[in-house]
Amino acid sequence: MSTPTVSIVMPAWKAAAFIAHAVESVRAQTFADWELIVVDDCSPDETGAAALAAAKGDARVRIVRAPENGGVARARNLGMRQATGKWIAVLDSDDAFEPARLETLVTIAERENLDILADDMKLVPFGDLQADGPSYLGGPSLNLIPVDLTGWLGANHVDSNAPLYGYLKPIFRRTFITAHSAEYVADLRVAEDCWFVADLLAYGARLAVHPEPLYRYAVRPASLSRTRGTQNVYSLQRPVYEPFTRRHQGRLSAADLRALRRHEIALRDAEAFENFIIMARQKKFPGALGALVSRPQAARFLPRPVAARVKRLAQKFGYKPQLRVG
Repeated sequence: MSTPTVSIVMPAWKAAAFIAHAVESVRAQTFADWELIVVDDCSPDETGAAALAAAKGDARVRIVRAPENGGVARARNLGMRQATGKWIAVLDSDDAFEPARLETLVTIAERENLDILADDMKLVPFGDLQADGPSYLGGPSLNLIPVDLTGWLGANHVDSNAPLYGYLKPIFRRTFITAHSAEYVADLRVAEDCWFVADLLAYGARLAVHPEPLYRYAVRPASLSRTRGTQNVYSLQRPVYEPFTRRHQGRLSAADLRALRRHEIALRDAEAFENFIIMARQKKFPGALGALVSRPQAARFLPRPVAARVKRLAQKFGYKPQLRVG
């Protein structure tokens, strides 16, 4: 069997009810030289069987079952190790590609000699991937947007009111990944895309963002990245910074280091504020106050819950906000 141009890696867990649309969107591509690697992350349902059924005997689709449930980052690493294509694309099992996505991105990436190329996303409701939806980035440009590590960290900042680049799903030049033995941070359960791209940029990868929305992102009513519970999602990223800095020692510019430091400070402030919210909801008011006192700058996030309440009130009167990631 010849080596495909693109390997699509699709982690999947408990996806039997919806994975068919994702698989069908790959089979509908105008670019036919691909392989699809579905990584079944030890699903308790019939995820693998549903993916094979959607493949309808297409030999380009294969199922790899993880030895144990390890989360998205580990599943992507497993899929990348199985990949043979020149380019690696990622697709979540509840999302979909527009028909010309692979053809468009591969053509641009080859022409511009890029190592990573992302595109805009179309935000659509989960369960209705055929629906129309707004652009995630909002169409800020008609041209390719080059992004270096400093810019990438700045575009994935918790203080940013602009859409975070870390939600984008780029294609990657596989030889660049293998040359640097790059992997997703295995134990990271949030922002794994952001830090994988940051690693590649620190190694010198050339990245650009294509402004056309060719990835259909399913916005669920709740997810780890969007719903508060008792677990602080910002705390999950805290262990990333020291290993990242050590791994790229001597490779980061002064601007990169400043951007990394700003990113960490903002995240720790957000972590303190999230602790404040969690403890306040649990009526642990001394602990909640202590969380803010420990990092006074975290108080700048106080207007956010107020804004959320105003939006919910407006919805009662018929206001329908646009779908938003994050």
